[in-house]
Amino acid sequence: MKYLRSSFQNFTVTEIEYTKSYYKKLKWFVIIIMITLIKSCSNEPDYYIDSEGLPYYKDLKQINTQLTINPSGISPLTANIDVSMDIEHSVSITIKGKNNDDITHDFENIGLNHKIPILGLYSNHQNQVIISATDRSGIRIGEKSVSIYTDSIPISHQLPKIEIISSKLSERFTFVEHHKFFTKAIPVIFDRYGEVRWYFKLEENFGEFPFFIKGPNEIIVGNNNAPVYYHHNWLGEITREIPLVEDDMTVHHSITPHPDRGNIVLIDNDADIGSLIYHLDENGAVIKSWNLNEILLDYLPKEQDMMIPATDWFHSNYAVYDQSDKSIIVSGRSSIGVIKLDYNTGVIKWILGDHDKKWYKYPRLQALALKPSPGTELPLGQHCPVKLPNGNLLLMDNGWDGYERNGSEDGLINGGRQYSRLVEYEIDPFNLEVNQVFEFGKSYGTQLYSRYGGNAGYDSDLGSFWGIFCAVINPTTQDNPTIEGHVVEVDQSGNVLFHAKVSSESGTDFNYRTEKIDFYK
Repeated sequence: MKYLRSSFQNFTVTEIEYTKSYYKKLKWFVIIIMITLIKSCSNEPDYYIDSEGLPYYKDLKQINTQLTINPSGISPLTANIDVSMDIEHSVSITIKGKNNDDITHDFENIGLNHKIPILGLYSNHQNQVIISATDRSGIRIGEKSVSIYTDSIPISHQLPKIEIISSKLSERFTFVEHHKFFTKAIPVIFDRYGEVRWYFKLEENFGEFPFFIKGPNEIIVGNNNAPVYYHHNWLGEITREIPLVEDDMTVHHSITPHPDRGNIVLIDNDADIGSLIYHLDENGAVIKSWNLNEILLDYLPKEQDMMIPATDWFHSNYAVYDQSDKSIIVSGRSSIGVIKLDYNTGVIKWILGDHDKKWYKYPRLQALALKPSPGTELPLGQHCPVKLPNGNLLLMDNGWDGYERNGSEDGLINGGRQYSRLVEYEIDPFNLEVNQVFEFGKSYGTQLYSRYGGNAGYDSDLGSFWGIFCAVINPTTQDNPTIEGHVVEVDQSGNVLFHAKVSSESGTDFNYRTEKIDFYK
């Protein structure tokens, strides 16, 4: 203490006054900082919280938009909106539904400009689309309502009539591949109320061809009149054109994805109709191919007469890759049934088909036939075998087409059947046994009897099966028969969750395939 006092005493008067001034200034500086902090803490934040608990700025910024309806010219119930702001942002949209069934989607990309596809519009309606912009911190910085009027669908577009018979599902969009008797295809999507919310207006010369919905905003479209297939977005714009390797090739009924690369594609050419399977990469180059004419000849004696050259004797209608054992499962509607091929060698692993057909009399094929358990009914004229998560096989069993196709459509086996089914089979590949564990449709008889076409699918979220009985003859119009398609979804107890009828005035239109879809997922 003495030392400190003596040290202070050594200061001059000027030095003491300077020190006092310094500490006085420091004191006020600290006070100002504290006041500023207190004031900032007491102020309201510069954003609000809405009723859903989401933050947004008090002063929403301007969103600039430019609207283009039907940008491709072939998808009338779509639009494109160019969205821009002077600050980086992401975009969310809400397409208002007539029945409180809004379509919403968050686009994750951050930037100053965005091209936003608007899907699922109503025809002849003033559609409202709410656009929200969010900054990098997740706070809404802008919001705008855009009105989109769409015209009525012209009669000349020849869309089918949709009738909802039953619906217990809160959400469902249904894709149907509608055909004008092989002259053109009209793919449509309708909601659970039967309102058409999307379709393609394709050229007449596209004819019959398959569609495959690959993912968000992407659909693969085949063409059975040209050696090519296309990738479209839902707006109808062609994003990729894939040429086939030969000029005489066309896509035949089925395009499905390979999990690693490219697609599994059924192909026709002038010499081999309905019997070629190709694994093509993203550019159409051949990774692997299988010719069922050549494969089956190895299993038949020289005097066989099952395969007729340059005829649709096998009529493949669906092929899919099975990753569990690196194989190809292909459905042949006419002469055999469902065949599993080894991917690398083409060796047949098993055959699921009716034992009354001609193929079964050949010993080497008979040795590969799956033996049915008691109560198991083998398929006839089936479509679309689908591998389920439990390892079982689901397919549409038409119950028709039990004939041997030998250049004509006669030779029905046992007269065929008068019902169609969704069927789940459990297959034991080691003992070559098959057990039927589920079926739906048999009890409906001719009400759901689809002689040709159709497919099956599985909803992993609901654990439900769905399919289309696509060529049902309306029994009330026998004098002038009309053909109906029935989209049905059932739970695994056989209870109907959804049922829609798709029809037209023509007695020749039919609906080949259906899918459950989500426009943005």
